[in-house]
Amino acid sequence: MRLIDRLRADVDARSFDRAIETAGAKLEDSERGGGLESAQRSSAKVGVSQDRIRTGTGFESNFGRVESGLEAIILGELRPAWFIRDDGIEVVGNFDHLGVFEANRATLEAISKNVGRVDLLNHATFAYVGTGWLVEKDIVVTNRHVAEEFTRPVWPNGWAFASGTFGRPLRVELNTVQQIGTKADLRRPMTVTEVLFVAGPREPDIAFLRVIPDPAIEPIPLATNPPAEKTPIAAIGYPASNPTRNDPTLMTQIFGAEFDVKRFSPGLVNEYVEDGILMLTDYTTLGGNSGSAVVALETGEAVGLHFAGVFRESNYAVSSDIVATTLRTMKSEVSLTSLESLPDHAERRKPSHFDGRTGYDPAFLGDGPLRVDFPGLGARTDDVAPVTGAADGILRYTHFSFIQSKSRRLPILTAVNIDGAKAFALKRKGEWHTDGRIAEAHQVDNVLYKFNPLDRGHLVRRKDPGWGDTEGEAQQGEIDTFMYTNCAPQHEDLNQKDWVGLEDYILEAADTKDFKVSVMTGPIFRDSDRRLKMQPGAEDIQIPEAYWKLAVLVNEGTGKLSATAYLLTQGDLIRNLTEAAFVLGEYKTYQIKVSRLSELTGFDFSGMTAFDPLAREPEGVFGRSARALDGAESLVL
Repeated sequence: MRLIDRLRADVDARSFDRAIETAGAKLEDSERGGGLESAQRSSAKVGVSQDRIRTGTGFESNFGRVESGLEAIILGELRPAWFIRDDGIEVVGNFDHLGVFEANRATLEAISKNVGRVDLLNHATFAYVGTGWLVEKDIVVTNRHVAEEFTRPVWPNGWAFASGTFGRPLRVELNTVQQIGTKADLRRPMTVTEVLFVAGPREPDIAFLRVIPDPAIEPIPLATNPPAEKTPIAAIGYPASNPTRNDPTLMTQIFGAEFDVKRFSPGLVNEYVEDGILMLTDYTTLGGNSGSAVVALETGEAVGLHFAGVFRESNYAVSSDIVATTLRTMKSEVSLTSLESLPDHAERRKPSHFDGRTGYDPAFLGDGPLRVDFPGLGARTDDVAPVTGAADGILRYTHFSFIQSKSRRLPILTAVNIDGAKAFALKRKGEWHTDGRIAEAHQVDNVLYKFNPLDRGHLVRRKDPGWGDTEGEAQQGEIDTFMYTNCAPQHEDLNQKDWVGLEDYILEAADTKDFKVSVMTGPIFRDSDRRLKMQPGAEDIQIPEAYWKLAVLVNEGTGKLSATAYLLTQGDLIRNLTEAAFVLGEYKTYQIKVSRLSELTGFDFSGMTAFDPLAREPEGVFGRSARALDGAESLVL
């Protein structure tokens, strides 16, 4: 399951989808100042009046209304941006809750030490790109659009540092002491050693970085309950000059001539939007404040992560409970996918363990014209791994079977019978094992999944064979799915909800006889599939980047088969099926023609093409020969 789906589940009381459409937009019309005008480079406009939308101010993005020319000076008075000098906050000018600040000055000065400038030590253009702060002793939070300036995505290993001068990886520090009049001996930089998480474009504007901790610096506690409206707060960060997008007189009035140093900018919580996920405020910030800590003056707790602002209207922050949820979920993901404690080799099941397993039944839907046999494997015929006790090379389990590739050490294909009428709701029970019926050299093991973010993805879903005349039979079917022969290395981005729930969609949407369906699944093997780096014991494993399914059922009305094919891909495998240019993006699930599935896999599915509801669709018409799925209503059955 992707991180964003786990976040949705964790905050299901909120309208999360609407919020991320607003919070996740990246402003295309970017502008760089003395540092980087990062607050202007990734801003989502919330609550823009319909008049302004109708008049066309700004432009549309995929994620909501985004305004060009964004700034974050909200009020011309009573909203100062105080210097922090030698870790002390210098109060100059008035603020309408100055008494609250003074009563808690010591706490606020202490937590301000934890906020730093995100410095790039070997970038050709920029000295710094925004602000960050400690949420744990060794974890810094900042904005996604800040992290994007020094990271690059690496599939399947997450994120890496981008190249700086002379092609060397960028060196990144959290510099907590870049203050006005900084003393030469006052230096507390923390080196960024790892990029832990960078949110996607439709996710809250958050990134987490690993740093070498400083024992003298403590993390800022995250508030679990967002403060009420009109609560006094402050943004702590590093505003950068940009007179081309500001009223120069107003900017000089508030900031003077000093920029790129730590400031404490008090203000108020004005309101919450998107069901409380985004906080609207009136503190004063500029580009460079992206990633600032938003703290409550009364408690010193972080109540938000600043990410954007609109001149004279509002500043925006991701609420602290969303930051906390993202952090908690990210750490859970790391613990699930970085399995250093696993032994290199899983327990091996003896061949006798599988006695009595009959596997996939080709006549499950009926015999004769309703029979669904394995396809011919074409060029893969000679790649089938030998199986002890099975001359046909088929590994049989409870209600499902596999054919294993000896060269790729992964399944060539899987086949499962699903009987929805006999399904049991079972608790997850099972540990991963290898299968003693095939050679160790022909299957992957624990070693592939250590030290990387790969998911141990079930090709046959755990619940699919979880049916039978008894609960014991159903439980055996589910436990059998925890075999490494059923495991394909999948980056979390591939584990899409529409793909995972496809069998459920089919059973819900189709007029299915007896609530039965037979499903075949497998990876698309290509010579261009990449290998893992620095993965001892698994260097030869190529990671598939796309997967296929074939679902076959009997239509209740016609009594005939219906066979539909699906592909999980970024889009490159259907590019030539579309008339419009297709831009690679997130992994999506597409319904494709069965004939196209034969071309992609090299397998002979000719016996199923006559039962394909897409068979008569014309080629090259987007949405017909390749239909992007958005749920059960998108299926053609």
